[in-house]
Amino acid sequence: MEDIPFIIFKGILLALPALWPIFALILLAAVIKFLYQLYEKKRLARSGVNDIDQMDGKTFEKYLEVLFKKLGYQVERTRYVGDYGADLVVRKNEIKTIIQAKRYKKNVGIKAVQEAVAAKGYYECDEAMVVTNSFYTKQAVELAKANHVKLWNRDDLVNALLSVKKEKEQVAATVISPITEISAATDETPQKVEVFDNTCVICGEVVSEKVRKYCLDNVERFGGKIYCFHHQKSAKK
Repeated sequence: MEDIPFIIFKGILLALPALWPIFALILLAAVIKFLYQLYEKKRLARSGVNDIDQMDGKTFEKYLEVLFKKLGYQVERTRYVGDYGADLVVRKNEIKTIIQAKRYKKNVGIKAVQEAVAAKGYYECDEAMVVTNSFYTKQAVELAKANHVKLWNRDDLVNALLSVKKEKEQVAATVISPITEISAATDETPQKVEVFDNTCVICGEVVSEKVRKYCLDNVERFGGKIYCFHHQKSAKK
């Protein structure tokens, strides 16, 4: 009589030909998941959302002020204490919107939505929005839907940041193109034109050439990014 372990091993060997498609699907799923994680990591790094994760709440509000200005909004910051649930009041296409900024490590709950609804009435706005670097609880999403409050989660914020960066790259290209055309018309060899980004990665403030050079010369401290004098202290050493 054959040993039980041997019978089990023999059964596994006989079953392998039938199971290999399942193993192949599991391996394919693992590879796809790994590639997506690499893509997402690169995408987040380009957007700058990882820098946002290190900010405090007040700095995040200032950052959103700069971001919405770049998105074409007129922006007004409310007072930091006693803001009645609104951190920013923005206007675009004659639509006035209050924005509640939530820089969280965990999911944002219904309180933020309630504050946005209250602030919408207080500031006499047409719309209300909550923006976070995180995500929302199911209850917060349902309450926002019932009260017509727009929610920007981490993915929405990343998309907005990338759209601003893409627009900046297109502007840089238009600066280079006319010079190339002039060089071609005069039979001269086109010269490479560098377009420098002199804005702070945190607040968007335009810095001097001296400050920009200081940041780039200290790569170990600033990681090749530009910080204004105020935010150089918050840069990782």
